[in-house]
Amino acid sequence: MEQERNIERELAENFILYTDRNVFLTGKAGTGKTTLLQDILEKTDKKTAVVAPTGVAAINAGGMTIHSMFQLPTKSFTPNNEIVDQELFVNRINLATLQKIRKERKRLFQELELLIIDEISMVRADLLDAIDYTLRRMRRRQEPFGGVQLLVIGDLYQLAPVVRDYVWPTLNKYYETPFFFSSIAWQYSHALTFELKKIYRQRDETFINILNNIRNGIKDENDISRLNENFNHKFEAAETITLTTHNRKADAINQTELNRLDTHKFELEARVKGQFNESSYPTNEKIVLKKGAQVMFLRNHQEGLYYNGKIGVVQGKTEEGVKVFCKGDHETILVEPIEWKNTRYKLNEASGEIEPEEVGSFEQYPLKLAWAVTVHKSQGLTFDKAIVDLEDTFAPGQLYVALSRCRSLEGLTLSSMIRAANIIVDSRVKNYYELSSIPDNAEALLEKAKYEFEDKRLRRSFDFIKINDHLDAWEADVRASELPEKAAVIKMIRALQKKGLEMQKIAYSFESQLQQFMIAEEDTKDQIIDRCQKGIQYFTNEVHTLMITTMEDHRRAYKIKPRTRKYIREVEGVISHFWKYTETLYGLMYRDVKLHPDVPKFKRIVLFNPDKKETKPKREKGETQKITLEMWEEGKTLDEICKLRSLKMGTIQTHMSKWIKEGKVDIAPFMDIKKVEAVWKTIQDNPDKSSAELREVYPDSLEYSELTMVRNWAFAKGYIEEKKD
Repeated sequence: MEQERNIERELAENFILYTDRNVFLTGKAGTGKTTLLQDILEKTDKKTAVVAPTGVAAINAGGMTIHSMFQLPTKSFTPNNEIVDQELFVNRINLATLQKIRKERKRLFQELELLIIDEISMVRADLLDAIDYTLRRMRRRQEPFGGVQLLVIGDLYQLAPVVRDYVWPTLNKYYETPFFFSSIAWQYSHALTFELKKIYRQRDETFINILNNIRNGIKDENDISRLNENFNHKFEAAETITLTTHNRKADAINQTELNRLDTHKFELEARVKGQFNESSYPTNEKIVLKKGAQVMFLRNHQEGLYYNGKIGVVQGKTEEGVKVFCKGDHETILVEPIEWKNTRYKLNEASGEIEPEEVGSFEQYPLKLAWAVTVHKSQGLTFDKAIVDLEDTFAPGQLYVALSRCRSLEGLTLSSMIRAANIIVDSRVKNYYELSSIPDNAEALLEKAKYEFEDKRLRRSFDFIKINDHLDAWEADVRASELPEKAAVIKMIRALQKKGLEMQKIAYSFESQLQQFMIAEEDTKDQIIDRCQKGIQYFTNEVHTLMITTMEDHRRAYKIKPRTRKYIREVEGVISHFWKYTETLYGLMYRDVKLHPDVPKFKRIVLFNPDKKETKPKREKGETQKITLEMWEEGKTLDEICKLRSLKMGTIQTHMSKWIKEGKVDIAPFMDIKKVEAVWKTIQDNPDKSSAELREVYPDSLEYSELTMVRNWAFAKGYIEEKKD
């Protein structure tokens, strides 16, 4: 039987993968938002990062917290430069001053193409605008979020963002609501909302309809009556979890039930390594259990032995692990400790990809006491049986979140009666959803957006902003260093920066011309291809001839200077970025046409890897002589080589003498050929004399270096053989 299409899911996935449109992915509980997120991460070729508003949510999503990623203070953000109470707020000027964003993170932001924000319902409008301001500043682009595509995921009918009473009067001057959709950046981002409709968690149509009504704030008496049929105030909590509104209530229930057990108590201690903030711990650092304790699993097992939210009863502890039995299973599960990783993102300079890097880990048994849990912490979980205690319901969406954790009405028990007053929905959220439905022409819009995305990628390929940022970072590092001849190096970099700014102006103009072709009503494909071919030829030639060549000369000159190894690696990194720019242009495609079909005029010879960390780097034998030869072959004089390399003339002459011996360099530029022949005759006539004696015999002045050159010249000609010991 052919599986029913999930149109909303297909459209959302295609817009995320193949366009640069910002997307709000939402849907009822159990509609597969998390599953789609994982699919996107597996399929996308975009440079992607995942963030979340809390530490636990970030760990579960495999990403970073928003505040850590963007180096944001915990204060509220005002989206202007007006003076604010700096105890509570930061404005744009304050934020730019407080953020300590290293150049590595800045480069990551420059490369970032897709930013995924999970649990968006908990993200306040001012926090999203702080992200927007940071990305615009780091990327030097004034589009919303600096041109980065956003995928934000969550259900606004569930838990809302926290905003303190003493903060809101100020924020309310800028934001109609505290929800993310009221942020200034989001309102200008032309975002699309895709609400997933197909529910995978529940199968009972009656229960699904009741949940839908509660989610939408419909206080149907029949729904309330049907739910209250499940009221049982004498219900015992065995093998069922209680969902309650407050932490103190959940903790009290768990502790009371644990104390009732007269079995032996044992403790499970977590192992924490590296950086792992306590607020991000996915379970307790110390778990106290007893035989008979009811526990909940906190992760999905890779082989399907358990899933996040599964309830079981502890049977005991052995050296191998904790034994847990779950009703309906045939065997007891042996639970072993597992590892949660704390990651941060880094840019792989070699590949240009954004990669997660482990900075810490938390190893613990994936268990927690589970006679009770708060509604807040149950978000994203699924239970076969649950007792819902919502007598103190106080927040919009709380009842919906609690009820929707259950798979069925049969598994639901109410410890208190539901009243119409418990059904609380924020009207602002409801209005937003009503105004944000999927457009009727979504599929046609998708095809148009695909072409627009391809057009933008092509235009941006010629952009020079990132290249200039690398030059700026290079200059800053040189100014802070104790580099030999620093003033001369800065002068050289400033000349490169001047050329870079000229190139950026030309690139802007070039991008503008391409855009005019792209938005024209008639077919301009041929003109675009022709323009790009000429642009590739121009930009690659300018970059190589005027920039890469200069930096290569500088690298060679400084490679043999003492205490410059770290600096040389930085220079090599800058050169590598210029080559990446060149190689990107050579590889450009447009509408399946390769824009530079010929063999590239300039090719990188990989002499170094700026990303390889050498523990004890060694200079290759004869490398310094090779550098001298390269500079000579490029047309530099001996005087110029001496000056660039800060070496004495005698040293350079010794280098050249080696290459004369190997036949790679002619002796004529260094000695008059008549003198060469005269010296050679003197050597032949006095075969037993030393170099010092030959200098005395020779009628004119004769340097030791000249004598060595003549001997090497004779060896290259085959007149003499090398002496062997």
